[in-house]
Amino acid sequence: MRMSGVFFLKALKIFTAFLILTTIFFSTCTAFAKPVRIVRLPIIFQKNRPDYDTCALLETKISRAVMIPLNGTLKVAEFLEPENSSAELNSIYQKMRAENKKIKISETMRPLSESLNADIIVCPILLRYSEYFVQSGATFESHLVSDVSAELIIYDRRTDELIDKKISRSFNDSSSKFGRASYLATDCFDVLLNETKLKRKIMAIK
Repeated sequence: MRMSGVFFLKALKIFTAFLILTTIFFSTCTAFAKPVRIVRLPIIFQKNRPDYDTCALLETKISRAVMIPLNGTLKVAEFLEPENSSAELNSIYQKMRAENKKIKISETMRPLSESLNADIIVCPILLRYSEYFVQSGATFESHLVSDVSAELIIYDRRTDELIDKKISRSFNDSSSKFGRASYLATDCFDVLLNETKLKRKIMAIK
């Protein structure tokens, strides 16, 4: 019985020491792990700008796609200030455009990531946004014509992966809420977020 007690105490000490070493190891790894630096640029409106509510809805949709649960505690990612990042993008774009009038915004992603020391850049663009109503037919029925085009650029400096997808939606029929430009814009970004798998990329950050 005495030998069993001694053996138990030794085993308990070894187990306790193992727990302490494991805790120290993971704490050290966490302390030295650098958070992934993410830039979520504000939506770039190239032509017409939607109304305030639509803009807020679209911005919220993009923001939720890059949200990381418990990041305030885990600190696996650091989100850079959007307005400063946008100003830096504009500066880089203007410099590059002075040399090449046909420069695309997607071509600024690599120099922008270097300038900001960013690992992931998310750049949403609303290329076109328009709608108007016309009266048609003998009964002067209200006719809706809408046209929306959007683009989503994602650059991952860790793998040098550049994703650039565009999509368009249009409507030309009797007036309907499903034909409104705001509805089409929301649909465009839903499709782009799905096709680029942005949420999956963000959730894979450890």
